[in-house]
Amino acid sequence: MEYLLTILYTAFFIFLIFRIPFFETNGLSRKFIAIFFVIKVIAGVLLSLVYTFYYTDRSTADIFKYFDDSKVMHDALFQKPVDFFKMLFGYKNDNAYFDNNYYKIMNNWYRPYEPNVYNDNHTIIRFNAIVRLVSFGYYNVHTVFMCFLSTIGLLALFKTFFHFLKEKRKELAIVLFLIPSVLFWGSGVLKEGLLLLGLGMLLLNFIKFVNHGFSFRLIIGIIVGLLILAYMKYYILTILIPLLISYFIIAKTTNRFAIIKYTAVIIIFFGVLLNIHRIFPQYNVLEILSQKQNSFVYLAESLNAGSLVNRNLLQPSVSDFILKTPKALYTVFFRPFIFEVNSPFTLMAAIENMMFLILFIFSLFFFKFKKENINILLFCLFFVLITFLLTGLTTPVLGAVVRYKVPALPFLAIVLLLVIDKEKVLTKFKFLNFLH
Repeated sequence: MEYLLTILYTAFFIFLIFRIPFFETNGLSRKFIAIFFVIKVIAGVLLSLVYTFYYTDRSTADIFKYFDDSKVMHDALFQKPVDFFKMLFGYKNDNAYFDNNYYKIMNNWYRPYEPNVYNDNHTIIRFNAIVRLVSFGYYNVHTVFMCFLSTIGLLALFKTFFHFLKEKRKELAIVLFLIPSVLFWGSGVLKEGLLLLGLGMLLLNFIKFVNHGFSFRLIIGIIVGLLILAYMKYYILTILIPLLISYFIIAKTTNRFAIIKYTAVIIIFFGVLLNIHRIFPQYNVLEILSQKQNSFVYLAESLNAGSLVNRNLLQPSVSDFILKTPKALYTVFFRPFIFEVNSPFTLMAAIENMMFLILFIFSLFFFKFKKENINILLFCLFFVLITFLLTGLTTPVLGAVVRYKVPALPFLAIVLLLVIDKEKVLTKFKFLNFLH
């Protein structure tokens, strides 16, 4: 019954792809969008099979644990509907009554530590509770819903960057939809799918706003993207804010000194952020990040995690962050190596790293850059660097690094596409002519 429903919902969303105007786009036909969507559904189902037969501890599997917790919330709809809606909308639900009757029954509503920021576990549990209304409790129906939402996000990113890469539209589609880590982690019932949706909605509408001016539709799209990111991964939104400001400034002035403008805005923004605890003591950014990393190390040690690569505890000081920056970036950019493979997913990531290295070498030998694209290039480059840096500093387990860098991988690929001379590559390597 589960797979029958999975097929039926997949067919329903394919029907929507051929009917909804959003899926009409230059450079990519509806048929190919539907094919990419089906590939994502297959990847999501395969991911569930891997976690069913290879990683058999369901309680520690991210793809299942939020899904399982959502049953507690969903069941309240039929027993105490008012409680369900209070939990769903976060209204007067932060008290002992809900703790004792619902949240303590769940395994993941609370984290091992609770910083003074929004817990995004709540969002993915609520998402699953909503989908349960039509899924009859079958996991892979949730997979289909997540694949559809992440497809919308990826298509929005395609529309965003198509203007800058019209002559490389096939490559753009490939790097957005078929990067292995983005494909698999963005197709499971995980936070990454909603994160891709938020990124796509925000950037597509923001850049249209910059280029075409004010409209209510664009403002609504920007707000929706901001809210999704705020409730899914607040740190991604924090990274984006100075980059969006920088992009806007350069778009409305000139490309001259673009790198200086980006650098200045980033330094000012994060300088203010690192001192915000002087006004709001509960928001000490360095302490929040170091606490997250320390808790991750303790948890990995207690579980005897095989891919724990950094046992050094991060200290809440600027000097310690700076000292550990080179190793953090090295880890995220280059690891896992092929000889460190201990699972199907680290193998996938190791092969992926080699693919990016090959693309980087191509960019050195076949370099060509349009000066008018400097703004979007710097936007993507700084997004990758800051996201990778935070990931490397706070994530001591390679298996988690592979997942946490997913949002930045399409942007890394786009940076390389922006600086590779496609025509020279095709002239040199005839077997790539299918990319014409």
